[in-house]
Amino acid sequence: MNKLLCALAACAFAFAFASAPVLAQTKDQLESLNMKPVSKMETEEAKAARAAAQAKWAAMTPEQQAAAKKAARTKKLQDATALDMVASENMQYDTKQAAKDTAASKALAKPTAAERQQMGTTMDKKASSGQ
Repeated sequence: MNKLLCALAACAFAFAFASAPVLAQTKDQLESLNMKPVSKMETEEAKAARAAAQAKWAAMTPEQQAAAKKAARTKKLQDATALDMVASENMQYDTKQAAKDTAASKALAKPTAAERQQMGTTMDKKASSGQ
């Protein structure tokens, strides 16, 4: 039991020491790109970045602003899952479409016992042949 605990502790320490240079490298890469995580930004730097973004937004035409909003929303919708759609106040979850999808999936033909048996034997044959 003691040997197991010693081995586990050794693995934990090895992992901690091995991951430290990787974390330092990531921090160096961020600094080389002049990028800082928001939590590490100084207040004045954050205010300057916000002012620059607002100035850029103000310089855009209404059509460009609408296109930027549409692109951002499209990307957000593509990345969202159904749970995100339900949980988010900004997005609408179409319950009617979900009901149609559920009904369509239930309407699919279920395999009979003989078909399931046949599928199982063919899968066993493929597995045993090394495919």
